Amino acid sequence: MPDDPVLTPEAAWALATGGPWPDPEALAGDARFMALALREGLKGVGLASPNPPVGCVLVKGDRVIGAGVHTRAGDPHGEIMALRDAEARDEDVGGATAYVTLEPCCHQGRTPPCTLALIQAGVVRVVVGVRDPNPRVDGGGLAILRAQGLAVEEGVLGEACARFHAPFFKLIRTGLPWVSLKLALGSDGALGPAGRTTPITPPDIQRLGHALRRAAEAIVVGRHTAEVDDPQLTDRWPAPTAPHRIFHRVVLDNAGQVPAGARVWQPVAGQPALRAVTGDPEPLRGVEDLRLPPGSRGCSLRHLLHELAARGVGRVLVEGGGTLVRGFLEQGLADEFHRFQSDAPAGGTPLELRLPASWAPRGRARWPGGHWEVWR
Repeated sequence: MPDDPVLTPEAAWALATGGPWPDPEALAGDARFMALALREGLKGVGLASPNPPVGCVLVKGDRVIGAGVHTRAGDPHGEIMALRDAEARDEDVGGATAYVTLEPCCHQGRTPPCTLALIQAGVVRVVVGVRDPNPRVDGGGLAILRAQGLAVEEGVLGEACARFHAPFFKLIRTGLPWVSLKLALGSDGALGPAGRTTPITPPDIQRLGHALRRAAEAIVVGRHTAEVDDPQLTDRWPAPTAPHRIFHRVVLDNAGQVPAGARVWQPVAGQPALRAVTGDPEPLRGVEDLRLPPGSRGCSLRHLLHELAARGVGRVLVEGGGTLVRGFLEQGLADEFHRFQSDAPAGGTPLELRLPASWAPRGRARWPGGHWEVWR
C-alpha cells in the first residue's frame, strides 16, 4: 500500500502503544491540546503500571505552561507533575485549563486526589479525554470539579484516549493484563522450517520491534522458542529508561526442560527471569518458578496472567511460538496481534491463526521488504 507510513522509531512506538495517535499539528483548539496530553502520556507507557500513564498539559492564553505524566505507582500523577512543571517555569496557573487524558482521581490513595490539587491551583477549566472506570472514581472526579465551579468537558479525543488507556481499563475490569501477540511471518504465512531459527525481519526492523518490549512489563515465550532460538528476551529499545522499571522474562517450561545454560536464565539487572511450571522440576539458580495449574496447552494461561498482574504487570507481550500464540487466541485472552510480514517466503508449514471476528487492521507501517500490521 503506497500510503503506508515508513517504519521509523516514532512509528514503531506509536504502533507498540496502541496508535497511531492524533497529530497535534493537524488539529486545533481542545483537540490539539488533548493530542499534546496524549504525547505526554506516551512517556509513561511501560513505567506506570499497574497505574495508567496519564498525560496532562496546562494551557493559558493558547500557550502550554506546564506538562506532566505519571510514570510510577506511588509517585505524583500527571496533573501534579504538570503543576510542578508550571511552577518550575515560573508560570501562574490561575485561570488555566487542564487537559487530561483520563478523569482526575478524587480519592486519597498512595497520593492525594488530583481534583483537589487542580482546584487549589486555580485551574478554572478541565478537559478530559475519557472517564476513569475505577469504582473509586468513575465520574466522581468530574462531579467534584463541577461542584467547585470549574468548567468541565469530557470526550475530547475520547476514542484515542480510551484506546490509550485500554490496558488499564482491562486490568480494572477483569484483573488481567493487556496481552499483545507478536509473530514474524513470511509471505507464505509461515514461521520457517521446524526446528531451526529462520530470520524473517532484518536486524534494523528487529530493533524497532523492541518497542513492543519497552511498552510491556513482561514478555512470554514457550519452551520450544527458548530452546531453538536461545533468546535473551531482554528489553533493548535504544532510549534509556527509568531505573525503577522491571521487565519480566517468562518462559513456559512445564517440566523444566530448558537447560540451565540457556541465555534467558542469565541474570540481567531489572529484567528477572521467571519459569512457569506445572510440576516440581529442579530449581535454577537466580530463576523464580511460577507453579501454575495445568491447562489445555500445558500450564493455565489465565493463571499465568493473574500471577503477572499480582506483580504489577499491566501489559504482556507474547512473542511465540505459534502454538502459544494460538493458545492465547483460542482461550480469548489476547487483545491485539502484531504481525511482522516479510515480502519473501519463510518456508515450512503456514501458520493458521483464527483472529476474533471483531478484530480488524488498526495500524500499519512498511519497510523495504515487508510491513508491520496491528490487528485489534
